[in-house]
Amino acid sequence: MQVIRRKPFVRHAVIGAIFERLEEALDDYPTEGDTHILVYGLSGMGKSKAAELFAERHRKPDDPDAPASAVPVLYVSMAGVTSGRGLLMLILHKLGAPYSAGSSAESLYPTVVSLLARVGTKMLIIDEIHNVAFGNRLERLKVLSVIKGLGNDLKFTVVGFGTPDALRALKWDPQIERRFEPLRIPRWGRNAETYGFLNSLETTLPLQKPSFLSEDPVADWLIERSEGLTREIVHLVRRGAIQAIRKGRERIDLPLLKSLKYTPASVRRAEIERVLEAEGTDRFGL
Repeated sequence: MQVIRRKPFVRHAVIGAIFERLEEALDDYPTEGDTHILVYGLSGMGKSKAAELFAERHRKPDDPDAPASAVPVLYVSMAGVTSGRGLLMLILHKLGAPYSAGSSAESLYPTVVSLLARVGTKMLIIDEIHNVAFGNRLERLKVLSVIKGLGNDLKFTVVGFGTPDALRALKWDPQIERRFEPLRIPRWGRNAETYGFLNSLETTLPLQKPSFLSEDPVADWLIERSEGLTREIVHLVRRGAIQAIRKGRERIDLPLLKSLKYTPASVRRAEIERVLEAEGTDRFGL
């Protein structure tokens, strides 16, 4: 059971191709500071986990002569942050550097540039970059200016991970929009990539019998009920595996999956909206 609950990352072809592109970008350092990457997809497609994993793999420099303090790939998450000042503070906090909460973006920026240069950062990963879209106009322009400046001054690649809202956010600065190469993580469907993902997912399960997740009718049911979202497929399969062990069946089949009484994500969201509407949004201050 503990093996299932640890939720190991499931490597698959789509993420593998993205990682190859990121490795290529890392090898290209130093750049002109004008070639960045945006990895985007719907919520629940495993973007954040992938971003964290790539950064963790490069936590230490390949060069044995590099100082112990070196941070070749720096990962930060913009969850709840919409401003350039907030992004700069995130970077300083991640690196353990002191700063004043009342400092302006203009005063923080040179400190961040100096520190990133000192620790040898070759790639900056900004997760939840779509939050840029939710700031006001001035905040959006400022944070995009900060991102553009960091790329120019440090000659590295900025990699954003986010939802499709990130595409909308980048449009506020056509110059920086042109610098970002978009890489999409699509929903899972009835294709070879999905069947490969299901095969990889099955290898993480401690079941004594094969479940043949990549074959119909199980594969078809998982794709349809999950609405093609990684999070939902993994959730369903792991719930199924736990039940298979508890019932002594040691394999996942369609009757077992159907017995989970799973509700798709879109239906859950619609129910929440219905409840909120019935209660009245004013009660929630919205």
